[in-house]
Amino acid sequence: MSNIVVFYDTEYTSWEGAMDNDWKGPGQYRELVQIGALRFDLDTLEAKEEFLILIKPVRNPQLSAFFTQLTGITQADIERDALDFPDAYRAFRAFAGACPTAAYGLDARVVRENLGFNAMPDTEAEFDSHNIGPWFHEQGAAHGITKGINSGRLAAAVGAEMSSIQEHNALHDARSIAAAYRFLIGKNARPFFAGKL
Repeated sequence: MSNIVVFYDTEYTSWEGAMDNDWKGPGQYRELVQIGALRFDLDTLEAKEEFLILIKPVRNPQLSAFFTQLTGITQADIERDALDFPDAYRAFRAFAGACPTAAYGLDARVVRENLGFNAMPDTEAEFDSHNIGPWFHEQGAAHGITKGINSGRLAAAVGAEMSSIQEHNALHDARSIAAAYRFLIGKNARPFFAGKL
């Protein structure tokens, strides 16, 4: 039986300088705008099904020009295609099913923040996932991965092939995580998930 994990990535509201001040500026919140994910087979090292969803921010419903320039997500995209957070979160959890999830960095913290923003019921408000970032920094250091690199650049940093580059798109960034993971395992890196599933 195959061992499947879900690699995912998020995009959330941001402004010029928000990262430097950890979103502590007036009225700044990390509201989710996009979740991208894929099922990844640890036996074959192949990506399976993919998931991408847009989410309506509520506390700051108007996207900043900085965010749109960074991600390519426009206000028109949100108004046309986005779901409210509870529905988007449930769709993401349905996609993941019982599979363990992993992200590069603090995406799980952002998901939990959004669960709090939306006062989700206790039965739904639990979310846990693996932070695969430290593994990449340890196993990928010899291949060009440094702590300052973001998830969308992981594949390029190690020289892993990707069909397209669209950094700061959550699905692209999840694909980048998967491609870099496959590359490092191919270079005999210690598997991150050994003993964790």
